[in-house]
Amino acid sequence: MGAGAAGIAVAATLAQRGIGCDVLERAPSLGSAWASRYDSLQLHTIRSLSGLPGFPIPRSYGRWVARDDVVRYLSACAARSGVVPETGVEVTRVDRDDDGWRVQTSVGERRSRTVVFATGFSSKPYLPDWAGQDGAAHIPLLHSSEYRNPAPYEGQSVLVVGAGNSAAEIAVDLSSAGIDVTMSVRTPPNLVRRDTLGVPSQLLGIALRRVPERAMNPLSAALRRVSVPDLSAHGLPAPTGAMFTQFLATGTVPILDHGFVQEVREDRIRIVPAVRSVSGEDVNLIDGAVVRPDAIICATGYRPGLEPILDHLNVLDERGTPRVHGARTLPLAPGLYFAGITVQLAGLLREIGIEASAIGAAIAREINAGV
Repeated sequence: MGAGAAGIAVAATLAQRGIGCDVLERAPSLGSAWASRYDSLQLHTIRSLSGLPGFPIPRSYGRWVARDDVVRYLSACAARSGVVPETGVEVTRVDRDDDGWRVQTSVGERRSRTVVFATGFSSKPYLPDWAGQDGAAHIPLLHSSEYRNPAPYEGQSVLVVGAGNSAAEIAVDLSSAGIDVTMSVRTPPNLVRRDTLGVPSQLLGIALRRVPERAMNPLSAALRRVSVPDLSAHGLPAPTGAMFTQFLATGTVPILDHGFVQEVREDRIRIVPAVRSVSGEDVNLIDGAVVRPDAIICATGYRPGLEPILDHLNVLDERGTPRVHGARTLPLAPGLYFAGITVQLAGLLREIGIEASAIGAAIAREINAGV
């Protein structure tokens, strides 16, 4: 389920093994998670380490692949593998059915021995409680999933809420266009250079992926100190505590800097504390200060949104993410796989390729064994 990078990768891997499958996608087209995001979006990982199995990304797309080129690439992967997603089909519930699965969809019921969820980690936009106070705000407010480019905000002041990559990229996109930008940050994020002297940070993430947590914490702090200037005077001190432990606990990926640090240092992006509430035209901050932006963009993240479909099967953890991924399945849910619904420091597309290959091999073994 899902016709993004993970769904196409799994289907293509199965096709290479001569195994057919149905690919269900609720959006009207494949790659919608990319196609529907802001115009300036690029891959955070380098082209050479972001291709799906057997399908390298064309060199002509450059080192940091743009949004539209990612969509074009995914479409080419699907076409070359003969993968034709069924679009406009939403899965609403999955239940165990004897030795297989019963899948309820918006167009009827399906039955299958094997089900792969490839719906992505960023499926359901998340808004903070204060953003849902009906009638409390007189300020235009939207989630970052609805933001496209700076054009609608010319001559306005914008408050970007959040401290992740989307928040930083949207803030830079706006400030580069001359928009007055303030960024509300609850917890100071970890900052990592996207590349240093031409060496992408992704390579470091790959090299260190098996380093123990107790070693990663001081190493992360040391890398921050030597690669990112002190931004305390601008409202962005380095995180306190163990940064890698925080990543494991919350799944918060470091901001990969591609101009954000410079914009903050030159005060083109002003940092303020977290939002407590919104009342009329006032945005009340937790330190008692009040700001009055013309618009608010909540880059407050996403959730996988799998609970309505899978919560009754006990396959999700307390954060609503799958308890297993890749070729692993749970004893209580044999034949139920998850691909790409995770957060990785080594690059999500690269990990999707690894998981897809593993899932394809596991399904082939099941078929050959007559499971």
